[in-house]
Amino acid sequence: MKQSKYPVKYVQSLRGETAHVIFFSDGKKYVVKWHGTTKERGKEVVNEYVIGKLAALFSLPVIPFELVYIPNEFIEKTPELQSENYKYSSGHQYGCVFIENAVVFEDVREAPPSRTEVKNHDMLAGITVFDQWVNNSDRGTTNVILEPLVEGGYYVHMIDHGRCFPGRYQWSAQTLSEEPEYNFHWPFYKWVYSLLNDHKELTSFAEKIIGLPNKLIYEVIQSIPKEWHVSTEDREALYKFFLEQKSNLPDILASIINYSSNIK
Repeated sequence: MKQSKYPVKYVQSLRGETAHVIFFSDGKKYVVKWHGTTKERGKEVVNEYVIGKLAALFSLPVIPFELVYIPNEFIEKTPELQSENYKYSSGHQYGCVFIENAVVFEDVREAPPSRTEVKNHDMLAGITVFDQWVNNSDRGTTNVILEPLVEGGYYVHMIDHGRCFPGRYQWSAQTLSEEPEYNFHWPFYKWVYSLLNDHKELTSFAEKIIGLPNKLIYEVIQSIPKEWHVSTEDREALYKFFLEQKSNLPDILASIINYSSNIK
């Protein structure tokens, strides 16, 4: 795999200390997450990659990301990557552009922006439905960031997709066969419901997911880097999970609409 950029300077760690901001040779800062930092978070980066790829197919606001190569030399000369708790290996890792001056939703949840103040408000219903399709269990108030815009208002970004699918960080063919638990009642989603003109925004996005060619889902799963050691069995189980979730989506959507109708 050809390397278009390389790490130049370590900048800082982020909340949780498993993600690190690094300045690269293209002049940009990237948030880098390592594959296999701990056994407990074995598939975190796999999930970030797969969810990011799928979200991009729907033009959802995932922060631009790519695989970045971190050489062993950079790790050895960076004290912050010498850890007794986490393993930082050389190789291809997940890297997304670092958004400066972003505000987490937690900081504005008591007085969140109005629909007109959110430039990409038309994407919010999509985030909500998409999260349930992939069984995201971590769309907490710190896993949505709002980027302040020069012209005023905000652009919403969805971040942190490590805890998706039954099994979360440690999913397997076995866990993917378990019944998902859904979390469409969380504060971020309640805010989204309050901004909707009607339920058509939810319904139309569900239709987009159902209409997504299965071939594209399969290609995303097959593009997971081989060095991340996702077995053929697990890849096939994940593909099957997404297809079954497509079939379940009308029922999931009905539950979302029922809930959102009762809180207004």
